[in-house]
Amino acid sequence: MSKTNKIEIILNYHAGNGHAKSACRKVTNFLDSINLNYEVHTTRSDGDGVRIAKELANQQLPNVKIVVIGGDGTLNQCVNGVKQSNFPNTPIGYIPGGSGNDFIRGLKLKIKDPVRLIQAILSMEQPRTIDIGQATGPNFSHYFINNIGIGFDASTVYYTNHSARKEFLNKLRLGTLSYLTNLLKAITRQPAFKLDVDYASQQKHFDSAYIVVATNHPYFGGGFAIDPTANPFNHHLNLVVVKKITGLTFAKLLIKLLTDGSHLQDKNVWHIERTDFTLHSSPKQFGQMDGEELNKHNFDLHFQVDQHLFWLPVNED
Repeated sequence: MSKTNKIEIILNYHAGNGHAKSACRKVTNFLDSINLNYEVHTTRSDGDGVRIAKELANQQLPNVKIVVIGGDGTLNQCVNGVKQSNFPNTPIGYIPGGSGNDFIRGLKLKIKDPVRLIQAILSMEQPRTIDIGQATGPNFSHYFINNIGIGFDASTVYYTNHSARKEFLNKLRLGTLSYLTNLLKAITRQPAFKLDVDYASQQKHFDSAYIVVATNHPYFGGGFAIDPTANPFNHHLNLVVVKKITGLTFAKLLIKLLTDGSHLQDKNVWHIERTDFTLHSSPKQFGQMDGEELNKHNFDLHFQVDQHLFWLPVNED
């Protein structure tokens, strides 16, 4: 542990309805007990994670580790902030404190306790390379750690984020249930839309796309495996497109998606695994990136796999 002289903590005070705050308190109490210097940088408004992470990465101080405590959206901002800095390969540590925590779930991180995790982070001599995604288009250029969704999934994120029940369910550590209840609302409101996918000199057209998710690992929505075959260590991104279906047919497909992942074999589901692909959708649809809203757009995005360095004690399967 002596090789690390200071921890720069980026904290989303409100993530997970207080879970991040609690995790940070446990971490700082431990750091106090071993007399290790640290500073807590609290995000107070949207975009603060990007700004703070960029500023810290630009300092490039020796024997200092940046550790994010918050949800997947907070980590997304910090990754993008580091990527915008003069030192875009600066490693980031992460202690999950959100309501979904799909990034950690996708990595199969075994350590859950914040104190044990900061101990593991301090003991690491080399950071771990983990795949992330990059999406670029007109007036849009962002990295994502989990996935970008268009249509049904993004509508569910919108309704969840604007739900009066979200805070209550988060207090009970039932963030996934909040997502599930609003998923049912999205079923009645999400229309089909047109989608073109360009990949490997081919094009696939959909007249009635309904769920579109470009993902770096299996999970979205706090633990639902949209693509069980996705892997954050294989240097590929996965794309899942589900066509608009109704009634009992959709109910059966949804049960497969929420339980055993066998939906990928359904005739109404199409998926690919590539290093890059391009999506064009119309008319305007809700979008989400790592659980954060992208509002309604006609999406015209090129996706490609990238990597970043993380202070996380994970191993490739």
